[in-house]
Amino acid sequence: MQKTSAWPLALSCIVLIVYASLYPFSDWRDQGVAPWAFLVAPWPRYWTGFDIGINVLGYMPAGFFLALAACRTGRARHALMHSTLACLVLSMCMETIQIYLPSRVSSNVDFGLNVVGGWMGALSATFLERLGV
Repeated sequence: MQKTSAWPLALSCIVLIVYASLYPFSDWRDQGVAPWAFLVAPWPRYWTGFDIGINVLGYMPAGFFLALAACRTGRARHALMHSTLACLVLSMCMETIQIYLPSRVSSNVDFGLNVVGGWMGALSATFLERLGV
């Protein structure tokens, strides 16, 4: 087991995701919608390549650093699964909380893309760690 700066970097990524997901931090209110309603909502009519890219790329560093930290602290066996699960839980929390921000839109597509991004980051970290990079 070795010391690693991956834990603080992972935490920094998570804090940045929380900030970006909940900005602006004003005008919170109950809009009469169940917090989990976005999970069963139909796919949005319009979405752009920017939406796809930002949701995938936004979670990749978190998945990468979580998996890297797990690999470097002796938890490599389940690093990919646990890192992806952590990104899934984080994304679920952020999309659920966004229901209370009128200027934000919760989306099942965003949720899925966030998880894919976390998984891709974790996969790349475990792959690079196994190669010894």
